[in-house]
This record gives sequence, C-alpha cells and structure tokens, in this order.
Amino acid sequence: MDAVQGTNAAAALAQGAIKDTTGAQLINKTLDRMNTGMSVGGPQTDAGYQFQKDVLAAAGIGAMLDKIA
Repeated sequence: MDAVQGTNAAAALAQGAIKDTTGAQLINKTLDRMNTGMSVGGPQTDAGYQFQKDVLAAAGIGAMLDKIA
C-alpha cells in the first residue's frame, strides 16, 4: 500500500514539474515575441532585453526563484 502511495506521489510531483516547465517556456516565448520587432533585415530583438535575459540566465536567477517558491 505504501509503495502505491509513493508511486502516486512521485507521479503527481513529476506532473507538477512538467506544468511548471511548460509554463516557464510559454512565458519565455511570450516575452521573446513581445521584445522582437520587425525591421527591413528581419526580426530584431531589443538589445536591452537580450542583454538582461543573458545576464539573468547566466546568474541563475530563474533557478533561485524556483528554489524560493
């Protein structure tokens, strides 16, 4: 009985992690799209946004927020 409950708990935890990852990917793509404009040469990402995104990703800010929540 404990093994079944443990398996169910692990499955629920994994499903929650998948939802979190999918939500994070959706937000990331949305922000990328909002900060990309069209120009003659094609899509241009806002330089300030790209810099902040790269700096925060390198610092692991998203990973810290996951641990806090």
